[in-house]
Amino acid sequence: MSGDSDVFTENCRFEPYWWRAAPHEQLATGVPPGMVDVAIVGSGITGLTAAHHLIEAGRSVAVFDAREPGYGASTRNAGYVGRTLKHTFGEIVETAGLQQAIRVYRELMQAFLSVGEAVANWEIDCRFRQQGRFLMATSPAMYEAMLREFELRRKHLGESFSPVSRGEQRMEIDTDLYHGGVRIEDHAGLHPGLYHLGLLSKARAAGVVVLGFTPVSAIAGNPGRFEVQTPTGSTQARDVLIATNGYTGDLLPWLKKRIIPFDAYVTTTEQLDPGLVAKLLPADRTYIGWNFNVDYIRRAPDDPSRIVFGGLTGERVKDLRAMAKRLHARLHRIFPALKRARIDNVWTGRCAGTLDLYPHIGTHAGIHYALGYCFAGVPMGTWFGRKSAERIIGKMAEPSVFAERPLPSHPLYWGDPWFVPWAIRLLSRHDA
Repeated sequence: MSGDSDVFTENCRFEPYWWRAAPHEQLATGVPPGMVDVAIVGSGITGLTAAHHLIEAGRSVAVFDAREPGYGASTRNAGYVGRTLKHTFGEIVETAGLQQAIRVYRELMQAFLSVGEAVANWEIDCRFRQQGRFLMATSPAMYEAMLREFELRRKHLGESFSPVSRGEQRMEIDTDLYHGGVRIEDHAGLHPGLYHLGLLSKARAAGVVVLGFTPVSAIAGNPGRFEVQTPTGSTQARDVLIATNGYTGDLLPWLKKRIIPFDAYVTTTEQLDPGLVAKLLPADRTYIGWNFNVDYIRRAPDDPSRIVFGGLTGERVKDLRAMAKRLHARLHRIFPALKRARIDNVWTGRCAGTLDLYPHIGTHAGIHYALGYCFAGVPMGTWFGRKSAERIIGKMAEPSVFAERPLPSHPLYWGDPWFVPWAIRLLSRHDA
């Protein structure tokens, strides 16, 4: 196609960059066992983390996935590990009170810490590093709002931050597009493919049965005796956990009416001059806008000559090549020096939100679920995997604040997220 050589490398791959270091299985990996204590649907971060904790507690576990293990968002995200919620601390203070805001954000901290603990406890080599995060303001008013928000967090949560004015921001990111921001030193990044691969290999080594290319077609029975049905056989299970997030589909109509799937888009550049990358991203952090519909930027954790860039979340496009060109233009807008930098990988992944923009963990008709991560899949998936296991075992260290809210539905929503692009545009009206 005319002009494509200016945007794409000759061998551009339309799949996650992370799969280069963590290739996926291409064949079914076994036959469903006749009986287990716990059946988990979804072999991403949530499902595998739950499986780890369950088998360590002496439960037998089988994990089912319609595609190869890790096909979904667990290996398609950008590898950000932070404390992210679509409701600010100040907003929750206003709507639910100070103590509730503290409870919610304390648990966000626990979710954040759970990733580092999983990496250490299971000895996962995934380039996990507390490199810090720089949150960018898209307007002077947003910068002032950021300072108010993070000062509240420092006062009530003890979380530190550093304000970075527009005049100082080139120490963090070499662009004039933004209007300053906030630096958080303890946030982290990792390689999503290697994180998932580590969870998968360690789970199997511990005795978890993980079955790729084994879609669950139905779940029958009652609490304490479920039958998980697949095209290659059925498994009896005392408990079932649904950990499919944006890939939940039609399996449970009750969940389908409450989960809003949407697409995210990510690219990586070709290998660039490492000196240029270091100049553009001198602090080597994870970078993300503080606005609703964010752009996010980082150096590739396994190749400092590449930049990972994503944005335009929630758009519904059929032509991934056309989306890549739009992302390429956005990257060039941030960094004019990258006008001729070509894309070497572009991909999409299915995320999921909820009608109240909170993650949710709970039980319906005896079936456990953990999903609706709203842009925070790595920490919340890891944390909800642990908390789901505790709920199933019946030995929770402490209840989750995210289990207290009912998972809302709407009479006009039946599972078709046709409105997502319009909703994101509406919610992004203040981003400029």
